[in-house]
Amino acid sequence: MSDEWLIRDIRSVQDRVEKVGLSFKVSNPRLLIVIFYDLYCPGCALLEDEAGDYLTTLFNEGKASLYFVDYPVHRGIEKLHAAFRCIYRRNPQAFLDALRRHYEAYLSGKLGKSEAIADSSDPCINEELPRVMEAKSLARELGAPGTPTIIVGNLMRNVGQGIFGYPGLTKLMKTIEEFYL
Repeated sequence: MSDEWLIRDIRSVQDRVEKVGLSFKVSNPRLLIVIFYDLYCPGCALLEDEAGDYLTTLFNEGKASLYFVDYPVHRGIEKLHAAFRCIYRRNPQAFLDALRRHYEAYLSGKLGKSEAIADSSDPCINEELPRVMEAKSLARELGAPGTPTIIVGNLMRNVGQGIFGYPGLTKLMKTIEEFYL
């Protein structure tokens, strides 16, 4: 599979990620943006660092619905992903803040013991762990070769594009703008 591919039915992708993704939805969005992420993925950290504010702005302006879909490709981090889902359950904005801080620490080499979050006795983690595994299965079913995989789609035209890897802010913005028009 190439680094980019066409998605002919973006609405069906939205229906499927709706079940397991962490959503930031706007009413009547033109754009759908789905990010398959791994908490230990360097490309995901770079994506958040460089494009996180841009993507959040698209959501805040009502232009795009965003979905974060767990795709833990690194072994042993499923509970950490579940812990982040618990943060989302309590407060979606806190999830975005925690994700940003996590990736900032990752990029600076100061990640430390983030696993401590996952070792918490919070029953939420055990409730969310099956959803992490469902999200991982969905990522595979939708053809995400790894992380990050980004799907950008125009819901009005029902077409989209999958992108494996972080293409850089300029190319990502150009792709999003092309689908927005």
